[in-house]
Amino acid sequence: MKNLQKSTKIFLILCSTLLFAITPATVSAAPKKVSGLKCGVTTQSSINISWSRQSGISGYQIYRSACYDGEYKRIMNVNPQMQAFCNKNLASGQEYFYKIRAYTSRGSYGKFSKVLRGCTKMPSSQTAAVRARVNMRKHAGTYHPVLTTLAPNTKVSILCSAIDKYGTGWKYVKCTVNGRSLKGYIRSDLLGRANSSTPAAKRQAKVTARSLNVRSNAGTYAPVISSLKKGQTVTVLGVKKAADGSSWTRVQFKKNGRTVKGYVSSRYLRML
Repeated sequence: MKNLQKSTKIFLILCSTLLFAITPATVSAAPKKVSGLKCGVTTQSSINISWSRQSGISGYQIYRSACYDGEYKRIMNVNPQMQAFCNKNLASGQEYFYKIRAYTSRGSYGKFSKVLRGCTKMPSSQTAAVRARVNMRKHAGTYHPVLTTLAPNTKVSILCSAIDKYGTGWKYVKCTVNGRSLKGYIRSDLLGRANSSTPAAKRQAKVTARSLNVRSNAGTYAPVISSLKKGQTVTVLGVKKAADGSSWTRVQFKKNGRTVKGYVSSRYLRML
């Protein structure tokens, strides 16, 4: 009996040793954070980006947003040998933001890279004048830090168009203040034609939703007065906050030969 107990104990020890030997001692580490992200050649419809290559991964995921602090969506997965990507079919003179992360086939993801700003080229140079005393900000949005305050009629050069996270149109501009060159963001409706008191041309926007309701006022509670289709272009008349804090854009467009004015949710418009 004692010999049987001893044999059983030895057998259990051998099994434990064998199990430990075939069990991985460590779990594979997640990919590193992507570094070296930078913007290369740009055209009126494309932006080239590149980054530092990693080893031991299955590929990279590229995310893009039209707004610095907006929603980033994955636009492409690329293989691990690549360290550059050309984003095509973009709007001219428009700002875009990118971030990238590496991944493995085992479902492990690295941290996102820093956010990279890119801008397609403008079709032609544009200048404008500030219509009233206005703040120039670090990013598009009234919630971002103020870089400086410009006096009425200050002349600025428009570098590209931008939007904030509510879909409101902004311009990225350059100007000279007290002999110092500055770049920052000014809301589009606060800019007019240079050397003129006439407001700049009304902004245009394109519908991104498959079908978009047009309402009599800002808010989903307001009656629907018309509808728009994906890709349809409208004239932007202004932006208004609803009672729940959501952003609504007042638009104008033609339908069946008549002019329609109403409100649509700002999140389903892309400024042109």
